[in-house]
Amino acid sequence: MRLRFPPAIVAGILFATFLGIPATSSAQSTATINGTLTDPSGAAVLGAQINALSLDSSKKTTNTQSGAGGKFALALSPGRYRVSVKHPSFTLVEQEFALAVGETRTWDVRLTLEPLSSKVVVSATAEPALVETLPVPVDVITGRDTEEREEIWLAPMLATARGVSLGRTGAYGGLASIFVDGGNSNFVKVLVDGTPVNVPGGFIDFSNFTLENVDKIEIVHGASSALYGSDAMTGVVQIFTHRGTTRTPQLTLEGDGGTFGTGHGGAQFSGVLGAFDYSAGASYFSTNGQGE
Repeated sequence: MRLRFPPAIVAGILFATFLGIPATSSAQSTATINGTLTDPSGAAVLGAQINALSLDSSKKTTNTQSGAGGKFALALSPGRYRVSVKHPSFTLVEQEFALAVGETRTWDVRLTLEPLSSKVVVSATAEPALVETLPVPVDVITGRDTEEREEIWLAPMLATARGVSLGRTGAYGGLASIFVDGGNSNFVKVLVDGTPVNVPGGFIDFSNFTLENVDKIEIVHGASSALYGSDAMTGVVQIFTHRGTTRTPQLTLEGDGGTFGTGHGGAQFSGVLGAFDYSAGASYFSTNGQGE
């Protein structure tokens, strides 16, 4: 017995058959990395950049973003890859994968907050937290802020924040102190990379503090005695120095000058060596004064 089909049906069957062959072949010749990104509290992280760099001769890069629920997926050709996760508020995460044909890898990542991010505050609570979740007012001054103002000294830069005033005796080199929200200067706790600079109730002369090798400044308003002691009654100022970020050493040189014999120069050398980062800076400033 013979069966006859209309030509349209025969053409549809052939089209579907040939259309499905490349899709099936393509699926079998690729590998997949998928997973979920979460923050330290376990909440999903959206909008993170996931980059897969081929370690083979092609050096091809495949990119995607984490979506709803912090989920992501990368379809890759078989081979070796270095996969990185980048987000402005979190520390960079990298891992290498060797993928076989048709293999599916699950890579769930718990991200850690990046202390030097402008969206993360370290000084206000016992653990680093995002700015929008803080229970106290905080001002953050970034390295970009200091570059845009072309400021050299720490004290005048602090005075640009709300509620902070500067007291200085004389011109450059005179005693300089800061007052937060109207409180005494000796009730402001000052830290550099988590290390206290002033003894309890002690005065700090800011006149010789420059902004070279400084990446971020946090100013916490209000009493923080529970975290830093009785001398943190009006606020806390924490200064974060620069950290190396590249495996190729970076050298930065700058210089400027002006009237009254004013000259300023600085150098910064930083990088990453193995599991360690390093940074060193030096600067010089000289002036004959500001005139009469």
